[in-house]
Amino acid sequence: MREVPITDAVLKRIRDLVSAQTGLHLREAEERALLEIVRGRMSVFKLSSPEEYYHLLAAGEHSRREQEHLMIHLTTGETYFFRDSGQFELLRKTILPELIERRQSVRTLRIWSAACSSGEEAYSLAMLLDEVLSDQSGWNILLLGSDVNECALEKARHAVYTEWSFRSMDDSHRRRYFRRHGGGWALDHRIRERVTFRMVNMLADPFPDAGSGLIEMDLILCRNLFIYLQPAMVSKVVDKLTETLAEQGYLLTGHGELYAHHPGKLQSRIFPESIIYQKVSEPVLAPFVPAGPTRLPQWQQDRTETETRAKPAAVSRHVHRGPVIAKEAAKKGKPASDKTVSDEMQQAWEFANQGQWEKAAASCTAMINAYPLDAEPYYLSALLAQERGDVGEAITLLKKSIYLAPEFVAAYLELGDIYERERNIPQATKMRSTALELLKKLPPDELIKPYGAFTVKEILEYLEQLINSPSPAS
Repeated sequence: MREVPITDAVLKRIRDLVSAQTGLHLREAEERALLEIVRGRMSVFKLSSPEEYYHLLAAGEHSRREQEHLMIHLTTGETYFFRDSGQFELLRKTILPELIERRQSVRTLRIWSAACSSGEEAYSLAMLLDEVLSDQSGWNILLLGSDVNECALEKARHAVYTEWSFRSMDDSHRRRYFRRHGGGWALDHRIRERVTFRMVNMLADPFPDAGSGLIEMDLILCRNLFIYLQPAMVSKVVDKLTETLAEQGYLLTGHGELYAHHPGKLQSRIFPESIIYQKVSEPVLAPFVPAGPTRLPQWQQDRTETETRAKPAAVSRHVHRGPVIAKEAAKKGKPASDKTVSDEMQQAWEFANQGQWEKAAASCTAMINAYPLDAEPYYLSALLAQERGDVGEAITLLKKSIYLAPEFVAAYLELGDIYERERNIPQATKMRSTALELLKKLPPDELIKPYGAFTVKEILEYLEQLINSPSPAS
């Protein structure tokens, strides 16, 4: 069958319509991904022209369902257990104990994991609550997970997960709450039964809504959704979530997602681990000033914590050892001393993990001057640049890492993540595809820095799923 041409003008009309209907912030760089999705949907509906798809999307009987389909395919469902361990540590040490104490007299607690994808976040909350409130008898606890993707919710209800979902979970949690099931891990039914899953469209569905139970929440997690939305839609969803919170309830978002948003009734509470927003009766005029320094970028802590499980016991936790590409430096004419670079890199990672970012950055600068052909100082500098919010500098540094070490898989994956957050899907796919090709050349059981607890085979499986799924025509 001959492929129907889709002109730039028609594609732009569809892109503008999708943005208007869903609130997604679609950029021109994403048009290739949208083009493939539109072709797939035309095939599904057996449409002869893109204009027909436009009219179906605009006012057809499938319009609402099609909008939800596009939202699923234009955003990522990336998630894993205890994603951002710093935020979960904040919940464990401070927020949940405070809520439990506050609700002790009525013994009710209402928690919502919004846009939870396949359920790892909601179940992480259930495990955390099992630890801080082990005796839940007599308590009326609602732990709700919601998403617009019914397929993801079915996976959540099934509660069987592969290795990749555990990359930020320590082994003690896995032993306590999971058991082997075929090629995966099944969650203990006691924890599984504590979570209710429901389909909720965060943009289109009305809430607060007493009929659906979306009301008087003590804690709402809505993380990594707002990066996809237009500013006006961010404000709309945040306002709805604020009204769904109980007085003094908490909203936890991804890092930096609401920096430009007027807080309204939300008061910023700033902790070393993260900012969290608390509903107050009087509107907030200005955010609070942080009381102290924050720590290493938590996403890097997660990676290095995972890596240390594959290291000898003598290696300190959080420390990434050794030059990534000493052999590449040697090829280019300046051999790097493994011992010296390793020791200095270890010190730099230790500074970073202790929150001494200026010292970490200074160490990286010194190493770059001393060993300009070693890629790892550039890589750590890129992570520190991201924490400062300097995405452009991070991209430049990662590209330098790749120039010096063309096989540096982690740098490609980091760039892919940045491009995805920037909504540059073609470039994100390109970086991940390159990493995929590099990994295919390596032994399946080899461990990859800085993902030292995961083999080439496991990361390959994840990347193939990320790049190839979901199919635009599905």
